[in-house]
Amino acid sequence: LVSASDLRKYQYQPGLQDNVELATNWLGARSAWVQWGSHAQWANVLHFLAVLLALAFSPLWEQVPYSGFGIWSRVSLTIGASRVLRVACFFCTVLPNPMPGCYQRRFPPVPDTLWETIQLGYTTIRGFGGCNDLVFSGHGAFWVLAPLALQTYYSKYRWAAWLAWAAVVQSSLRDVVDKQHYSVDMLLAIVVTWACWDWLAWVYPATAVLPVRPARAPADKPHPAVLALIA
Repeated sequence: LVSASDLRKYQYQPGLQDNVELATNWLGARSAWVQWGSHAQWANVLHFLAVLLALAFSPLWEQVPYSGFGIWSRVSLTIGASRVLRVACFFCTVLPNPMPGCYQRRFPPVPDTLWETIQLGYTTIRGFGGCNDLVFSGHGAFWVLAPLALQTYYSKYRWAAWLAWAAVVQSSLRDVVDKQHYSVDMLLAIVVTWACWDWLAWVYPATAVLPVRPARAPADKPHPAVLALIA
């Protein structure tokens, strides 16, 4: 809808100047290490999802003294809150896509009525966002949940959170040089999602440690509702 409402969608509108992209390309032309580090596919959304799932299931092996359901409750609500803010951001101001000519390459002409436009968007068009700049980055907002969750609920192994942060920074830089997003989109994705994560600390705070099971205590009986949810 935002792409369709863009008054300049049929113009060859240049993208905005991105100083991080310029600096990275300048350094990459002079250093093979920078060139490799800014373009390598180190991690993608599935890797960050795997980290979150592994953390949620780690209580089964007594890796963390927390509830997996509690962890994912906070993760899910953070995703929802950040998505609401993201939609509000890119609906408020239409910014040009980093890759000019996007709309003509990807989308058909805009229908005559609003209902037809909505219907076309939900029934025909599939893919990777609109052709305006979707400030801030949606996948960046999801990536950052992995290090946030690790540093909150897996604090005894700080290296795990630092490794996840390194993956977020590298992936964000790759999105910038590939012209998927501006660097401000990636920065705001981290800042806004981190703020939402902290605001929602009451959902499942780090102080909500599960009681220690006594030695040789019998196993809990499976709860029918939990089994039904898993099934």
